[in-house]
Amino acid sequence: MVAMSLRSQRPTLCTHLANPLCISITVNGDHMPLKTLSLLFYAAYNAMQPCEVVFQETAKAANPSIDYAIEQPYLEEFAKAACRTSNPDVLWLLAQQETNFRFAIVRENGPTPTIHQGKDAVEFLKGFKAANTDPDSTHSQNIDIGVLQFNWNWHSEGFKNDPMKALSPATQVDYFLQKYGTEIYRRCDDKWVGCYHNQTDKERSTKYQSSVTKKGKTLALRALTFLRDHRKLMSKEEKALLPLIRKEEFYKVFEMAKTFPLPRKQILTFADDRDLRQDVKDLLEGEG
Repeated sequence: MVAMSLRSQRPTLCTHLANPLCISITVNGDHMPLKTLSLLFYAAYNAMQPCEVVFQETAKAANPSIDYAIEQPYLEEFAKAACRTSNPDVLWLLAQQETNFRFAIVRENGPTPTIHQGKDAVEFLKGFKAANTDPDSTHSQNIDIGVLQFNWNWHSEGFKNDPMKALSPATQVDYFLQKYGTEIYRRCDDKWVGCYHNQTDKERSTKYQSSVTKKGKTLALRALTFLRDHRKLMSKEEKALLPLIRKEEFYKVFEMAKTFPLPRKQILTFADDRDLRQDVKDLLEGEG
């Protein structure tokens, strides 16, 4: 349940500005602002930048070798979809774990796996879709699709039996939120991240969750670097609206992020809100 109260230690940003990151949700009976539940939200709030901008910049920093001439539209779509949930961090981490932020990607599983990327992945899926229209087709369904690598053999119905839809990052996030994430959370509770990878092999599940947890340090470092760099660009007036970044505050957010709160569906459409930097400019001009 979303609690629409504005609970914050920073009344200047949360009361005067329509800042979605100040909205509180209920976690274990407590009202907690979104900015305290996610490293990406925390960095976005304290840098006065949209969440999707922080998401994209930290992803690029984590894997600068990606050909973003091809991947950029997918990354933008994924970032916006993730930032419309209550916890974009875990989607960032799953994306890094599964494909290292590659979006146009298909893996053919088998004794000798084959990976298709970029335009080749798109063309492969077109051929795969055409082959599946033949009722007598014996084409293998054991392929993993897109940034979150959903296996077609198990998840085809979730994408209405259209593999091209499964390549869409926003559609993958929507499927995760509506069905799959909730399903594995019910089965595995706080071990759900491991179950995302494997629900039957405990050893593989545990190893996967441990690996994702370690990647949380990468996200924390990238978020802090983004925050440092963008606060350097702020004017004195903008900085005056913000408190100093305190280690203990950041560590609390980091500890919360490591518990992997299950993302909830679209708390607010953050992309529809005005850029906070422009909001601050308007506020300062109004008070001048």
